[in-house]
Amino acid sequence: MDNIQVFMRIRPLSEDEYRRDRTAESAVRILADNMVSIPSQRSENFTFDYVGDENCPQHEVFEAVGRRAVDQCMQGYNGTIFAYGQTGSGKTFTMQGARDEFTGPDDELRGLIPRCFECLFERIAEEEARTNGRVKYLCRASYIEIYNETIYDLLDPLTRTCAMREDIKRGVFIDNVTEETVQDPNEAYDVFVRGTTNRHVSATSMNRESSRSHSVLMLVIQSLTQMDSGLTEIRESKFNLVDLAGSERQKLANTSGLRLKEAANINKSLSTLGNVINSLVDISNGKSRHVNYRDSKLTFLLRDSLGGNSVTFIIANVSPAMCNDIETASTLRFAQRAKMIRNKAVVNQDMQGNVAQLQAEIQKLKSQLAQLKHTPSDGRSPPTADSVMSNDTIKPESPSAKEHRTTQFLLILAMRKLRESERQKSRYAEIIFELKDSIDRRKRQLQQQKLVHKLKSAEIAALRRNASIGYVTSAENAALREEITALQSALSAQPDASDLLIENLQLHEELEFCMENQTALSDLPARSDAVVALESLINTKANSVDLQSVFPIIPDDNVYAGLEDKIKQAKHDITDLELQRDKLEFQLTSIEEDWMCVSSGAHKLAEAAGDEQVADIVESTLDCIVGDQARDTWRSISSLYTRSF
Repeated sequence: MDNIQVFMRIRPLSEDEYRRDRTAESAVRILADNMVSIPSQRSENFTFDYVGDENCPQHEVFEAVGRRAVDQCMQGYNGTIFAYGQTGSGKTFTMQGARDEFTGPDDELRGLIPRCFECLFERIAEEEARTNGRVKYLCRASYIEIYNETIYDLLDPLTRTCAMREDIKRGVFIDNVTEETVQDPNEAYDVFVRGTTNRHVSATSMNRESSRSHSVLMLVIQSLTQMDSGLTEIRESKFNLVDLAGSERQKLANTSGLRLKEAANINKSLSTLGNVINSLVDISNGKSRHVNYRDSKLTFLLRDSLGGNSVTFIIANVSPAMCNDIETASTLRFAQRAKMIRNKAVVNQDMQGNVAQLQAEIQKLKSQLAQLKHTPSDGRSPPTADSVMSNDTIKPESPSAKEHRTTQFLLILAMRKLRESERQKSRYAEIIFELKDSIDRRKRQLQQQKLVHKLKSAEIAALRRNASIGYVTSAENAALREEITALQSALSAQPDASDLLIENLQLHEELEFCMENQTALSDLPARSDAVVALESLINTKANSVDLQSVFPIIPDDNVYAGLEDKIKQAKHDITDLELQRDKLEFQLTSIEEDWMCVSSGAHKLAEAAGDEQVADIVESTLDCIVGDQARDTWRSISSLYTRSF
């Protein structure tokens, strides 16, 4: 495990800062090649892997950071470069350069990103030429920004937002993000420039082109190697180039309105990043901590870069102005804490081939394992049966054979637990599917019942209008009353209070219409029983209770109360089902992460070389496991392996 590499860079003093401070003295004092301090803050000395002063050129930063990151990615490791610092400290200049247009390799002010492009494709060409075409490379680029805790695809500005997903194989990724294949530095830089034009940038009193979002340029580098055995070795590394938005104080930046809201979200995101780093530092010191990666989109997306499977470099950009000494000291403290984080970078490789080739490779490995089992540690040939029988005592088993047998047992146990977790995952997935299906069925039933109710309401309203002007026979009037009764029974099952309220208002309007046309109704030759009853009630100024006895479609307050209770109960049941589904999904994710930690720890124990390394692996793996069952399993596995030493 390697610690995060931290590099500090001091930018030159600006004219505004010189007028404000009225001095050219730097707030940062360089004590040695890799040690600085801030006398005005009476701070402690800060030690980093590299320190660049105001005159540090771009190519020195690339040689110290960029070339090393590219070399690691070419070997199959994941790589990340962070540019961190307050607003206006030179992060974008360090990553991009001084100009918006790419002028080629002769531009001395070009930043880390174009230089990494040049170095990467130069190394790819050298590797393909060295292997005579046996190794093929493929590079894909995508570019996103995190603005106000929302992810946007900078290569497709028409897309509104992008969602972040997590997969057991792919890890954390951006769903439906635009990925473009790049084959040379010019194509890669064209992708970067197109995305940069869509990034949120605005002016503040501290920076004329202040970045208002975190940008992440993601490169996926894949290599395919044809081996002599016929198998294909695949290596895939992820190279993240991150330009963080700068922290700022409202007093100095003079932001307001939308700019103030952006600054609040930026500071909140950077605060979450600081909390994550503090938790990881405690874990590196042997303490048990929960790391809140999910509190921010930035930390969750770059989870592997912080204490995970990645080789990470952080460039801490600071201002030398006396007026910014507080922010400078905060940046240096952040960088010093980050330097204590230990990552667990591994080569991301896989083997592919047909069944016969894989079986031959398995047989070859088995034969090597058998040879190691029967070969003593001193290198002598294994004893024959006669020599064994001639000895009075049986020689004890060699340490190497014992180690291989223990490793094999641990691997088998880990694989069994992994299969068990897969089966448990399938069971939870089935339960979640059933819950979702039940919710969908319930919603469809409610929609169907609402539609039937509306259709019946419209039909009965039309019949009642005809009955009010006397064109309905007694038989039709009886059928109408039966229809009203049937509708009331249907409403008692799954009614909708809003529709009933509208129905009630419509009936009141019809009643007023009947009162206005009372004279016309008296001249009609044929009247239904319902019309006669309506006329008598109007003449006697009947109240709403009497009207309800004739026209029972108007429910009273008790019916409304019952309908509202049933609707609330249905909504409550749906909410409970959704909460249960979310809980099961969370448990499933936690189980997957625990067993991944157990499996990874078992593989590391197989490669451990001593008691101290075994103890470190046991403790670090136990810290990242949450579930009790997985922790008990890991204790049993680690205890077996500890006894073997």
